[in-house]
Amino acid sequence: MTEPHQPLRGERDLARLLAGMTPALDAATYVFCRPPRDASLEGLTPRGVFEEREGRTLILEADQASRAGLTPDFVARRIELTVQSDLAAVGFLARVSAELAAAGIPCNPVSAAFHDHLFVPVAFAHRAMEVLERLALEARAAQAPVMYTVTVRVDRAAAPDWLQWMESVHVPEIMATGCFRRCTVERLTDEPDQPRVGWRLAYQARSAEALARYRSEFAPALQQAHTERYAGRFEATREVHPTAFEHAGPLA
Repeated sequence: MTEPHQPLRGERDLARLLAGMTPALDAATYVFCRPPRDASLEGLTPRGVFEEREGRTLILEADQASRAGLTPDFVARRIELTVQSDLAAVGFLARVSAELAAAGIPCNPVSAAFHDHLFVPVAFAHRAMEVLERLALEARAAQAPVMYTVTVRVDRAAAPDWLQWMESVHVPEIMATGCFRRCTVERLTDEPDQPRVGWRLAYQARSAEALARYRSEFAPALQQAHTERYAGRFEATREVHPTAFEHAGPLA
């Protein structure tokens, strides 16, 4: 009995595709070649077969093509991108090809049901791997969590109202932007002789890109609301730390 067809669940998000790929260089050498129209494929195990009006193209291991007496049109190494990409994903191969093109490396991409494959000239194979590995590392760095801390010192008289407003209004609005995973708060050491008391709020941004989006799209209005409510009664500093998120308990 034939097993039921299972739908594929490949990745479509470009950032996750780039961050998730781990290029793997096949040890074999491949050729693109054109067999005669009436040639039999018996005994051959092509990586790919494509039919065009002008004829058939085979992607074969070089030794198979040689034994069959086929003349190569293109000699290549195969790089598998390994991440399971959706066949409807937009921009993945375009971005990868653009990076290789910027390095002067030609490539012939082939997409299969599970993965994308790049066939690059033999002489460029290791350089292509370097380019792709760098691209993946950069994408992972952009997707890594980032800590964004805000240290606020508030006039003692305003501190109770400030903390209540932060917990019930301001922080929930920031979290609602979708740019952060969580927020924690830490009361700074109190110095009774100082006119202001301090807190440090630490937000775990989903990524550097998410933090950049927050700062450009949401922060100006949210910070303005805070400034208008407590004008002249606080001072704030902000810092970005591309490190693991370790801090106090969650804000109530």
